[in-house]
Amino acid sequence: MKIFKFLLCYLFACCLAFSAQADEINVSLDKSVITEADTVNLTISYSGDSDENPDLSALQNDFQIVSNMASKRINYVNGNFSQVKSWTIGLKPLKHGKITIKPITLGSVSSNYVDVDVKEVTDVAFVPDSRENSNSPYFQIEQSISPENPYIQQQTVVWVTLYDSLGLQDGSLSVSDDTLKNWSVTPISSKPIVKTDFINGKKMNVVKYAFAAFPLKSGKINSPQFVFDGFYIKSVGFNLPNFNDTFISFGIDFQNSLGQRIPVRMKTKIKPIEVIPVPDKFTGTWLPLTDLTIEAKWSPNTKFQTGEALTRNVTVQAFGLQDEMFPNLSFPNIEGFKQYPEKPEISSSFNNGQIVTTAKYNIVYIPSTSGKFSFPKQEIEWFNVNSGKFQKTAIPSETISIAANPNIPDKQETSVAVPQRVSESVSSVNKNEHISSNTAAVQRSFNFTEYKMYVWFVFALILLLLFLKLFTFNNKHDNYRSAVISSIRKKNYTEARRFLILWASSKFNNPHIQNLNDIAEIAHNPDFSAQLNVLNQILYSDAPIVLNTSEFLTIYKKIDKQNRKSIKNKEILPNLYN
Repeated sequence: MKIFKFLLCYLFACCLAFSAQADEINVSLDKSVITEADTVNLTISYSGDSDENPDLSALQNDFQIVSNMASKRINYVNGNFSQVKSWTIGLKPLKHGKITIKPITLGSVSSNYVDVDVKEVTDVAFVPDSRENSNSPYFQIEQSISPENPYIQQQTVVWVTLYDSLGLQDGSLSVSDDTLKNWSVTPISSKPIVKTDFINGKKMNVVKYAFAAFPLKSGKINSPQFVFDGFYIKSVGFNLPNFNDTFISFGIDFQNSLGQRIPVRMKTKIKPIEVIPVPDKFTGTWLPLTDLTIEAKWSPNTKFQTGEALTRNVTVQAFGLQDEMFPNLSFPNIEGFKQYPEKPEISSSFNNGQIVTTAKYNIVYIPSTSGKFSFPKQEIEWFNVNSGKFQKTAIPSETISIAANPNIPDKQETSVAVPQRVSESVSSVNKNEHISSNTAAVQRSFNFTEYKMYVWFVFALILLLLFLKLFTFNNKHDNYRSAVISSIRKKNYTEARRFLILWASSKFNNPHIQNLNDIAEIAHNPDFSAQLNVLNQILYSDAPIVLNTSEFLTIYKKIDKQNRKSIKNKEILPNLYN
């Protein structure tokens, strides 16, 4: 009974201790000075028995709340119980300068005031240490642009230089959001140029980045702005032996692991520049370049005769132009030819700090008649930014001769009536030839009897070679068919096109098949031609077209099972060349 009374008294005393505690709320910051891109943690401590959450409306005008964590603990000190709730609020400032955080309220109590100094991010980084800032700057960023007054869409070169005296551990360089509204920016090199120099008696690491920047608007705009975000490691207060050489292979860096990571943020200064617009009354495709070259040549081993595919390779190089700005070039149709232009291959590279865009065109021509044909001169007009004048670079005119193909029968051949006397003479000649041929046949029969062992040996050898060739042909054909089916199911249409050409060349025994149109012509099947046309559009157009895989493979397998003789292909060359 005495023990029970003691426990009641003890619990009663605890309740009195809790009720005796006055409600109290305090706030504190983990940093008093930050940069405008940094975050600061606000800790709210509350001692009391309220279950409410603090009112954070006082923060909304000056900060963005990026995190909110709550915790609770109960303390028992010198016979007194107390409970403390705390909230850690991550804040990102919306402005720079000195910001006073107004009292936070919870129930009927209010907190104290706290101040934070938000430094503006400039071209000189703020280092939060008074001794280190005594001889600032320790980090600085600069940029230069050339030319300073470019034409619209002309390439400029922007050099961004970073000065570092404390040893940056990591960092990234990015383009500001406002810059992307007026500029297209591309790095010229994946790695910066790094060297060491002494500036104002201080050893500096000098890091240089190069960018190609293209103004997208004319008139007065701001120069590109680059933002650096990185950190350095503030050394510990005591020196450690240099273990790095021993343990660096195990990924251990004792100095850095025991040091404090200090953020480094900078952005380049901007200045207004004047971008020159397109000259008045110019209505063509605007190409501001330093040079433009064109080369046109025929593919090696080209046979200039009817029915043979002629491939003309045209290579255009534009100096100072991004690949997405490259114009669409079309080539005129030539009478007497079927023309099949392929989708161009466009790539970019850098040469002496200048972007060079190369476009390679392959245009397939198939002549249907023999004779001489002229390919007209084709000009591309561009603007020379160095001279300030328009220039024209041309694919020169060219005349080629197409010979008749001896393997293609002349379809314009007409029957000629033969006079009676001439016919009798021809008949007499044919009769004499028949007699002489019979005599030759007897002689050949005699020779066969004498050398029949050799003849049978040669005959057997020929049969063996034919068998091996047929086996190899069927094996290749099966492999091509399987590859076509697999690539169509995988939706790898570029690979499907390649294997379809190999399959058709094997099935129709025609090495001249070079594209899907050739296959459609030689297969002579409307359903299969329609499927190949859909595949062509997927490969060479931007239209949102979807291939019905099941339907394509059903039709394809039917074509593959057909006997080659049942397909209309009795000519040496397909109907594509007619």
